[in-house]
Amino acid sequence: MLEILFQYGSITIKTFNIILALSFLFTGAFIIKHTTRQKLNLAFLSHYILYIFLAVLVVGRLFYVIENWAIFKNNLLYILFIWDLHFSIFGIIVGFAVSTYILAKKSNEDFWEWFDTGILATIFAMIFIHVGHFFSGTQYGAPTDLLWGISFDTTNIPFVNPIHPTQLYAALFSLILFVYSVKKSRRIHLSGVVGSMTLMLYSLGMLGIDFLHGAPSLYVKVAYGVTAALSFIFLVHCSHKKHNLPSQN
Repeated sequence: MLEILFQYGSITIKTFNIILALSFLFTGAFIIKHTTRQKLNLAFLSHYILYIFLAVLVVGRLFYVIENWAIFKNNLLYILFIWDLHFSIFGIIVGFAVSTYILAKKSNEDFWEWFDTGILATIFAMIFIHVGHFFSGTQYGAPTDLLWGISFDTTNIPFVNPIHPTQLYAALFSLILFVYSVKKSRRIHLSGVVGSMTLMLYSLGMLGIDFLHGAPSLYVKVAYGVTAALSFIFLVHCSHKKHNLPSQN
């Protein structure tokens, strides 16, 4: 695949980095548009966006280090090399949720409204990131005899035979889920429902795709399962938190 988009002397521009930059650009535009349409407090976003971003960065990196401790245990300094762009989606979600909850409580904002926005934005960004993994030859699939199996010419992948393009499966699934969730957000006005539903469906979908990965991870499967279970609990909570029946005398 096209891992390196441009190279001149010591200057190397990787395709994944360009796609990641595009994801930041378009995801930021989506967040502004969505918060405006939902009539959320943009002042809250502008005031605390840096804190939320730092929480996402730190916790996302921490979870990745835990997932891949064998890589870092012999050289702890590598933990600080965040420019390798290796972060955990689970850590990103936890960092976002915890930091947003604390800041929303501090500012008297509805946490669940911002939770919806953050989850939708995350799924939108994942469309780009999954495509980026395809070009970089990471998150690859297992060998397959299906017609759409793809052969990669990168040392990252140990298979010679065609493999499942699991990155494209994940990108297509994320795109469908994002479109579906945005439509739901325009009809469901109970905060937290759309975000919880989207997170649950994404976790279940990615859990299924993970069974086609060429380097399966029990940790990832368990993490997706736990995330799906927690988001289901969130969904039930948000579906009923404003529908309590009046007490009977």
